[in-house]
Amino acid sequence: QTFIFLSIQSLMNMAVALVVHTFIVSPRQQGKGGSRIQGFIIGYGFILPFLLLYPLAVLDAIGLKNITLMVCVCGALPNLLLLRVVEAMHDTLPSFATESCGNLVLYYAGTLQVLMDEKTRRPVAFATSMLITKAKRFLYIFFQTGFLFSLLIPSGYHIAPQRQIVGFLDLFYWGNLVNAYMIALLTSSILEGGASGLGILTSICTGMAMQSFSEFPMSKSSSPSDFWGNRWDRPVASGLKRGAFVPMRKFGLHRHTAAILTFLMSGIIHEYMLLLMTQRQGTMLNNVTQEAYVPNYGNQFIFFLWNGVVLLLERALEDSPIIKWIGTNMPRRLQTALVLLTVLPVAHLFTDEYIKSSFYGDTAFAFPLISFKRF
Repeated sequence: QTFIFLSIQSLMNMAVALVVHTFIVSPRQQGKGGSRIQGFIIGYGFILPFLLLYPLAVLDAIGLKNITLMVCVCGALPNLLLLRVVEAMHDTLPSFATESCGNLVLYYAGTLQVLMDEKTRRPVAFATSMLITKAKRFLYIFFQTGFLFSLLIPSGYHIAPQRQIVGFLDLFYWGNLVNAYMIALLTSSILEGGASGLGILTSICTGMAMQSFSEFPMSKSSSPSDFWGNRWDRPVASGLKRGAFVPMRKFGLHRHTAAILTFLMSGIIHEYMLLLMTQRQGTMLNNVTQEAYVPNYGNQFIFFLWNGVVLLLERALEDSPIIKWIGTNMPRRLQTALVLLTVLPVAHLFTDEYIKSSFYGDTAFAFPLISFKRF
């Protein structure tokens, strides 16, 4: 079922790429008068509304019951495609995607970006050695995710004491931080495992290597900007950079203003994902609370606003002696711990919605679980 839905989504991505190249990219490259305005009218007037509305129609028509499939096929992938359409309208596409219609179709077709040779500007061939390395990584993540689910499911995803947050200091209560770290690690494993498997399958079918989905954000991040810009969910990070941040900079917005608005854009996209999750049809017996899901709209927005402010503070303090000392002398593991402490106190605003909606519960069906029995 997943393969069928992803294949259909890829075909739709390619169809959108053809429309974008015909009516937006090609006229601009040919220097046709009014091509910029035409691109905005077609993109903002027709393509983007379609990409936002058709997932709701699809969910209503096919009656999907698995939240994970709903989020992946009807939420994450169309929104990534939406950002890539904005890139085309504002002429911020990666250079290889503008070289031909085929390259644009290739860029739009998959979630992961094709790995390009910097010298030849051609796709890197998927070698056997790459397959072995990526397969090992996938299997490691696959069993790690199953183990994390086995630990977290029996406790309702709270393995440490949980304190209700009524004041600022409660955000830093050790039990809350431990629970936030474990669910963040689980989320990272789910995303990395799913993308790795999809990347391997895509590479086998096309013969082309794919860029990695993430770069060890939970263990090797050196700063908040490194975490969000280089390591966590790289396809979306690059999509937000070229589809939100760079266009706003081209329109003259200050770097800091564009950065905070980009995070707010991410918050809006994730609020939209909650709307999609309310369209679930069928029972929710695998939900931790076994209650109907009613989103707390606004929490995703606040989460990303917080992290946008953190990045602005990083920029403001980057030349201070203490920050320079940390970057030069502190071990990377401790740097990563400090980075995570900028995210984990408010991580519940993001992850609680996915626990309540049964996203994690539905995802767990894809992994081997260990049952711990008490004697």
